[in-house]
Amino acid sequence: MPELDLFDKTELWLVGATLTDARLPDVAAAAASALALRTEEVFVTDVRDDHIVFDVVAPWVQMDAVLGRADALLRAVGDVPGVVLAPDAALHSRGVLGMLGAPAEQVPQVLAAAATLEANLRAYVSRRVAVVSSGPEVIGGSIHDTNLETISAVMTAAGREVSFGGVVDDDERAIAGRVARLVEDGYGIVITTGGVGAEDKDRTIEAFELLAASLPGTEVGTAVLATYEVGHGRHVKPHVRVASARIGEDAVAVALPGPTREVAAAVPALLAALQRGDRPAEMAEAVAAPIRALWRDRPGHSDHQHVHPTDDGGR
Repeated sequence: MPELDLFDKTELWLVGATLTDARLPDVAAAAASALALRTEEVFVTDVRDDHIVFDVVAPWVQMDAVLGRADALLRAVGDVPGVVLAPDAALHSRGVLGMLGAPAEQVPQVLAAAATLEANLRAYVSRRVAVVSSGPEVIGGSIHDTNLETISAVMTAAGREVSFGGVVDDDERAIAGRVARLVEDGYGIVITTGGVGAEDKDRTIEAFELLAASLPGTEVGTAVLATYEVGHGRHVKPHVRVASARIGEDAVAVALPGPTREVAAAVPALLAALQRGDRPAEMAEAVAAPIRALWRDRPGHSDHQHVHPTDDGGR
């Protein structure tokens, strides 16, 4: 069922109430229970004359917990010792909470329409793909980034809508922030290219780890493409990795290497993993497999020689 953004319109007035030695925490808890909210998410902020003012500190509420629930909330508050409600007691709000007063006979139709709208919106979001490139060489224009067109060719043929998500520097906060913003903007799939290597400048995997640490409900999985001896050459990390993240219920982010031939090998596997609904660890492994196959097919490769084809950590 859809969640409703309160847009900071969080006050709710109950008009027609008289309180005599009533405990305000109990009054607030009764209102919270009627709205399917936690006790700490509803407070009584004012009591005067014949009305009670509630403040809902939750930024979102479930639609079915609000729509047409005025009578249930009035009954719950009226059952609190020391609270007497007038026969014409009513609830008022300037925002979404005003849906409490929706006529009971309209509630089933409104909920059904909302469920259909939510399903259609999720289907639309799942088709939207944003491609983000990282690295100063792309920002400065010293190389032509062909990854967008490579990804677009595969994804568009599968019915996805692909957009350019911009270029960001090799900085985990910048990358994580761009991914989070694109998800907030309604992209169900965000693909980053570059910055997955073992050098200190490669920060995309760290960006995905930052997303997991900063966004509740985010799950990240990684898969190793190559292993290095730390301190050998420019390598300060032991692995080159790809990553996948599930952000909330509806969004997936994937970190791919920068070389276009590796992106071209990985994207069909990514599409198949999306269609299967793989979890992040499974998706990362699915994406890694065709890239590893590319490396194994190189002349002179052996299973004991784990060297990135471009030796540049993904770009």
